[in-house]
Amino acid sequence: MMRFPAQGLAVLLLAACSAPDYTAARDWARTASIAVDHPSATAQAVARDGTEAMRDALSLTLAALARMADDGVLPYPEDPFVALATRATAADTRGGEAVASLGRTLRRATRSNWRAPQVRTAIRTMDPDVQALAAALVRMAGEQTAYAVLVRRIATDHAMMAARAGDLTDDEMGRSLRAAEDSLRRGLAALPRG
Repeated sequence: MMRFPAQGLAVLLLAACSAPDYTAARDWARTASIAVDHPSATAQAVARDGTEAMRDALSLTLAALARMADDGVLPYPEDPFVALATRATAADTRGGEAVASLGRTLRRATRSNWRAPQVRTAIRTMDPDVQALAAALVRMAGEQTAYAVLVRRIATDHAMMAARAGDLTDDEMGRSLRAAEDSLRRGLAALPRG
């Protein structure tokens, strides 16, 4: 007789201990990281080296978010963007400041062992710098380019995640992120090759 209540209790405990599902956030961040790293960022850039540095910093930041959402450990015990920040600042002061700040945040995230449970905090913390960096990339790549449209879309999606970070694992948010990821994939496919 006691066997069924004990089994029921075990099932309830397992269900209560299940981790939140950050799959949609992880997949969006991975796709955004690939999209922002597209070579067309520097094709029409005013300052090619600084634009490449900003592009690399944003791509690595988004990849780090994906890794955190996957409950992975970040590999940045020291600021990974020191050199990138110097190069970015030479092209755009606000973009360079955002790169430097994101580097410090990634260092703190690594040393504090931020993982999936802290991905909400990471998104909120990084959002002002992601917005500033995206704006700088748009200025450098050319306001009317297809790449600029894609970067603005990434910035908008990231801002939505920051505003709704508490809902990151909800089904509705998952659908929104999947739609945003699909839109990024279509935008990426429309960018010029090579």
